[in-house]
Formats: sequence, C-alpha cells, structure tokens
Amino acid sequence: MMGVISCGAIISLYNPSYNKREMQHIFEITKPKILIVSDISIGTVRRLLENDQNNHVQKIIVVGKSDEYETWDEAIASSKENEENWVSTCKILPKQDLAFLPHSSGTTGLSKCVMHTHFSMVATILSTWHLSGYNRGDTLYNERPMFHVSGFIMVLTALQGGLKVIMDEEFEVEKALTAIQKYKVNHFLLVPPILLQMSQTELHQKYDTSSWKTSITGGASIPPTILRDVIDRFSPHISPAYGMTECFNISWNNQGKSFTNSVGSAFVNTEIMIVDPNTGEEVISGEDGEICVRGPHMTRGYYGNTKATMRAINKNGFLRTGDIGHIANGMLYIVGRLKEIIKYNSYQVPPAEIENLLLRHPGVKDAGVVGVPDPVRGELPKALVVRKVQSVTTEELQKLIKSELVDYKQLRGGIQFVSKIPKSKLGKIDRKELKKLAIK
Repeated sequence: MMGVISCGAIISLYNPSYNKREMQHIFEITKPKILIVSDISIGTVRRLLENDQNNHVQKIIVVGKSDEYETWDEAIASSKENEENWVSTCKILPKQDLAFLPHSSGTTGLSKCVMHTHFSMVATILSTWHLSGYNRGDTLYNERPMFHVSGFIMVLTALQGGLKVIMDEEFEVEKALTAIQKYKVNHFLLVPPILLQMSQTELHQKYDTSSWKTSITGGASIPPTILRDVIDRFSPHISPAYGMTECFNISWNNQGKSFTNSVGSAFVNTEIMIVDPNTGEEVISGEDGEICVRGPHMTRGYYGNTKATMRAINKNGFLRTGDIGHIANGMLYIVGRLKEIIKYNSYQVPPAEIENLLLRHPGVKDAGVVGVPDPVRGELPKALVVRKVQSVTTEELQKLIKSELVDYKQLRGGIQFVSKIPKSKLGKIDRKELKKLAIK
C-alpha cells in the first residue's frame, strides 16, 4: 500500500469478502488498472472481469498461490532483477494529487469513494500521532482489517513514528492476550465487540498484560460500564474517539473518567460547528444540531460524484457528518443520526443496497431497511417487507441477502412483514416512522 502511494499512484482498498456485485459497483467508480488480489477472492474478480468488457484492468497480481496470474512473490523477484521497475523519485502536488480512495456510503445511498490527497493523509497521520501517546520503540497490536480506514491509518501512524506493529488476521481474546504478553504490546485499537469480550474475560489472570498502556476506541457508542470493566481488568488508558472515513479524526476523549458519555473535544487542527440541519445556520451553544467539521485532514469529496460532494461539503468548506449532537463544557456529545446509514460494528451498511436487493425478489412488493439499536454493536440491520406473494418466508429472504452481500450487511436485526412502508409525499421512505415500526 505504501509502495503504491510512493509511486504517485492511487490506492483503493477492497474487502476481500465482497461478492461480484459489490466489487463491480466500486470498479465502475475507480476504473482500476492494476489489481493486487488475495488468492481467496481471485475467483470473484475473475468472474467479474469475464463479464465486463469495459473494465480497465491491465494487470493482476495475486497474493498467495496462483497458476493463472503472476504472484506477489514473483512480482517482487522480477522487480529485483529489473532496475527499470524501481521508483527513485516521484513529483506530486500534495493538496491536489490523490493518494487514497477508501469506501464510504457518506450520509446516504450506495458506497462512494472518498478522495484523500497526500496532504490530507499526512495531516491525518500527524494529528493522530499528536494525541496517540505513542513513543518510538513502542509496540502496537492490530487486528483491524487493512481495507478499513481505522486499521490502515493506525498502522501508518505507528510505522511513521517508529513503532513495531503486530498484525493479527482476526480477533480472539486468548490470541490477543498471548500477543500482548509475548511482544510486550503497549497499544491496542479496540472496537465495541472486542471491548465487550475483554470486559467479560477472566483470562487476564493467566497473562502478563502490564505492558498494555493505551487504547483508542470508537465506531459505535460504548456503555461506560464496559469501559470501566476493561480498565479494572487491564488498567490501560482508554480514549473514546469520533471520526469518519471522510474525516478520520473529529474528536478525542482523553478524559474518559470525567466525561464517559462524550466523544471528546475537537481534534488538533479541527473545527467543529453545530448547525440547524434545515437551515445550515449555527445553533446556540449546548443545543442539538448536525455536527459539521473542517480541517486539513478532511476529504476533498467523492471521486467522480460532484453532486454527492456538493451535498456533503457546504459553501464554507465544512463537511456534514449527518450526526446530531451538541457541545457542553468543551466536549462533544452525539445523540442521534440524521443520515440513513446503519453503523454495525463500525462498518457502514447502506440501507438502499439491501432494499434494492430485496426488491429484486419476485415475491416482494416493497421493502425498507433501518438499524435497530444494539448495546454493543451499535445497530443491527433490520428489514421491513411488504409481501407480493404471501408464501414468501423470512428464511428465503435471509438466504438471498447472504448469497449477495458481505457478512456485516446481513439482516441481524431480522425481517418483519408489514402491510406498507411509511413514505413521505415525495415517495421517499420515512425512516423515522420506519424505525418506530422496527423497534415496536
């Protein structure tokens, strides 16, 4: 990933679990020329490219084993032998040239590609480092996937500061505790599901975790009791943080014991403004409104999508987060969400994508998807469905979603059959009323 960026090329990271349809949607936006693909997902990529005569792919490199394409090991070996492949210098315009296109659904709709320049990436890394508490020579444990912005940014931040990074493919409590003891881990990025498991385990008595000093957590609201339980067991300093793919750092709570329900004060070099979502005017201090943010680490907008960019960034250069909150005692509190996007385990689930898939079923007349609250995972996607054919079952609709969408987009909140989907006069789904039905 760092090699791609250092060449002056743009990198867009994909979840290897994406199916053909999900991958195709992103391919249509980014038009990639070179694919570096895990051997577990090369089959999906091959099927996609075989059916897409308009693809721009010129080369495929497989990480792992392949009899069909050049492998990563072969590419590295051939580069060593051919000095023409070496990149010595690369001239860029930091504030203009793009480096990174992560995926986000923004405040609504299908996934879009967020434009981050070399400048915004450096600003993000340096601002993260400024408040991280990391020191050269420390060790970071990371099990976050590198296609997710949190894993990507935290690892880059650690490496630029001279830390050792211990990478794990997936999280298991005992594996993590073993790594902390073996490698003297000092820092550990925590998401809500991991916090919950760490707050309940008794395995901490078997391992020496005294090296563990700090953790950053975010992605969903965290019950204060869970934070306290983790601190009681392991004694790390835990800092809840708030950010998004479009602006990774917005606020940082470094005073968790005093403000357990807050996502912290404004991040370094970050401006936060609370506005009336209807008028765009700033509200009186302490009042709830839409959280807007501005800073050097913010996105330039959405790649190839001017309309979405104009909706997201106002005339003063503030990014609309779609979240509702207020500021009190200099600390930011989030109370709700304007945007339709569902936040499951810090992953973004666009309702429109699931709705469109359900509507393709011949037995479905109408459908609406919302997130229902979950104390640990944030929200669980739930579908409300109007049947065209009464014989349609929950099981067959769940099976459809499972066959087409990645794991975190599954309808863990269930499927509820209703007589109609509440809509506005303009025909748009009234998600406020839909959520009331879903929770009821």
